[in-house]
Amino acid sequence: MSAKNIHVVIVLFSLIGIESINVQIKATPAEGILGQTSLLLRCSYTAVTGEFVTGLYIQAKINGRFKSIATFYTPSVPFNATLTTDGNYLSNRVTLTNPTTTSTDSAIIQFYQIACEDEKEYMCEVAYAGSGGSTSASSGVANINIKGNPEEPDREPVYVSSAGIGEDSNVVFTCTGNVDKPQGRFRWVSYRRNSNGATIQETPYESVTTTAVEMQGTCTFNGTSQLTLKMEQLDNNAIVRCQVVYQNIPHGFLYRQTDGINVYYSVRNVQVTMSPIIPTFVEGARPITLTCTSGGNPAVTNTGYTWYKKSNTSVRLGTYICHQ
Repeated sequence: MSAKNIHVVIVLFSLIGIESINVQIKATPAEGILGQTSLLLRCSYTAVTGEFVTGLYIQAKINGRFKSIATFYTPSVPFNATLTTDGNYLSNRVTLTNPTTTSTDSAIIQFYQIACEDEKEYMCEVAYAGSGGSTSASSGVANINIKGNPEEPDREPVYVSSAGIGEDSNVVFTCTGNVDKPQGRFRWVSYRRNSNGATIQETPYESVTTTAVEMQGTCTFNGTSQLTLKMEQLDNNAIVRCQVVYQNIPHGFLYRQTDGINVYYSVRNVQVTMSPIIPTFVEGARPITLTCTSGGNPAVTNTGYTWYKKSNTSVRLGTYICHQ
């Protein structure tokens, strides 16, 4: 009988180093608004039986590397949460909250004033001990994006010769101000008005560009936009408005505008009217009133008119017609 050798191969799998703790990080909301607004950065974890969290570290990506900005402790290590040296830029702008249990809880950075430098990538590292010894686990990455709080332009649009502008002249209007972050723009609108100030025509200028420069020491942008208009008679008493457009939304209450613009134009539309209007008049029966009117800016005064009677010979009856 032949002997069969049976070889038994025993394979041992090493499970040492496999992480079983679950770590997550989340910013609420994910967008922070510059200034005194609230934002919560929470590092949460869940450990399995036999694992005990000993410390947490929230990290931020600074100069291309993740660095710890805050250290947190569980109740088994009775220390207050602290900012690290790399996290000192958060001083006086955040509060830190330690976890309250060693198995399921979270560490919190509460922002109560948002700055440009808070726009970073963040992650969390949790140190814990288990049957295999001491090790750590890390979360994925959470992003905090910063946006500004739009403001109205610095002042009303500036243009040359505020005392008066001639018809057919080209006038350049300039608008400046903080267009915030992400970079916004200015939108121009002109409003032609009648003599009572009621709008008779509204014209938007959507294609006018805004040039923006990032302001030193901040993450916001200062913008400048210029609108060139050829002035016409109908532009007399018009206003020109510069409006903020932020994240493609025009902000109707964030604008500055000119006062009514004084546009000079020459005399035109001279008309003579008669009262009473009857086909024939009886000599000496009643007075006849002739009225001369015209358009122009500045307006013609009574002494600016001259009357002539049309006949075979010109007979001067009064003053001359409209001065320009």
